[in-house]
Amino acid sequence: MRRILAAAAVIASTSLASAQPADPYGEPEPTQDEVLNEQIAQSLVQRAQELYDARVFVDAKQLAVEALVKSPKGQAGQHARFLLAAINKQLGIADPDAKPDPQTVPAPVTDPVAKPPEPVPPAPEQPRSPYVTPARVHGALYAGLLGTTIGAFFSKDTPAGGAIPLGIVTGVVGGLYTQRLTDRLGWNDAQVMTAGAGSTWLGIMGGLVADAVKTDGTTARQVLVGASIGSTVGLAAGAALATRDNYTTGDLALVDTFAGIGVAGGFTVGMLMQPAESEAYSVNAVLGGAAGIVVGLVAAPNTNTTPRRMARVAGLAAAGGAVPFLLYAGIRTSDSKADERITGLLSTIGILGGAYLGFRLTRGMDEGLDVKPGDKPPVEDAPAAVLGRHSDGRWALGMIGVQPLSPELAPQPGLALPLVGGAF
Repeated sequence: MRRILAAAAVIASTSLASAQPADPYGEPEPTQDEVLNEQIAQSLVQRAQELYDARVFVDAKQLAVEALVKSPKGQAGQHARFLLAAINKQLGIADPDAKPDPQTVPAPVTDPVAKPPEPVPPAPEQPRSPYVTPARVHGALYAGLLGTTIGAFFSKDTPAGGAIPLGIVTGVVGGLYTQRLTDRLGWNDAQVMTAGAGSTWLGIMGGLVADAVKTDGTTARQVLVGASIGSTVGLAAGAALATRDNYTTGDLALVDTFAGIGVAGGFTVGMLMQPAESEAYSVNAVLGGAAGIVVGLVAAPNTNTTPRRMARVAGLAAAGGAVPFLLYAGIRTSDSKADERITGLLSTIGILGGAYLGFRLTRGMDEGLDVKPGDKPPVEDAPAAVLGRHSDGRWALGMIGVQPLSPELAPQPGLALPLVGGAF
């Protein structure tokens, strides 16, 4: 009897289990396309994580977005959302889905009579001294040079007697009134520095050219005339370039640093060459300064430099070029030129090495501050490719990124290497 009852119970339970309907609310099995998309998304988000760890945030964001499109609800999509939030934080982009901290939300005003607090105006980004400005400095230098040149012709026997006092007076007057002129023109500091850099460096080169033209008996008056002509030409060229307003103060600081390195390097290379005529030093300095200006103008828009950073780079370059002269004081002899050659070689290496060390040590300093006041930061939305075009029209080199081919584009699995990508 027990065996019969047990068999009947087993048969009844089996019939109930077989008759139980399927759960209509259960999750359906993923299709083959969904599984493939999840695998592609996993590969994309893994590569995005590697780029994020390497601090290549723009390319990492592009891959994370593609992974999120492939897997909006999968595990790879969750990883991509977390990675996008971290990337946006690094890029300084506010997360639209982030909720405000309740501690930072001001309490509502319950008093109907009380007025809401007035908005506080933002503080100026780059406050400057009202007494020392780029316009006054460059105006004093240019006017002082012209006054010195004119004063040198007052007396043939003692040119300094008229050059020095007239140069001081014209320099003070120029420094006081140049600020009014630039304010009337509506120029910013970067535009003033553009015109001032042209005036300063072409004035130096004009004086050096005047010294090199005449190989014997060049006078100070002739050098002053050449410097005044060069400074005037440079001021006109710099003012024409300043009207376009394409450079920042950091860009001009980079140009000044490279020009100074070129001029100083020209002299130290002259020590290494030991030319037969001393005018070769001036020729070397002119060539070095011109090369520094050209390189600076081309490289400045593609770099992140500020005056504060370039002051450190220029200081280390100057220190690297000056240290070998301490050795020169100990090895100097009048019987040989080897001491000058060794000092010139070491000083040239020191200038270049100091500049390189300065750029390395200040890497990341003032990141994102090399922009003109009021300008928005550049848009970084180019797709991952070797060469990318951003939606603001700027072209830039990207990274080599290998992506899996979509099964809709190729009948068999494969990889693609994007060479050019653009956002419009």
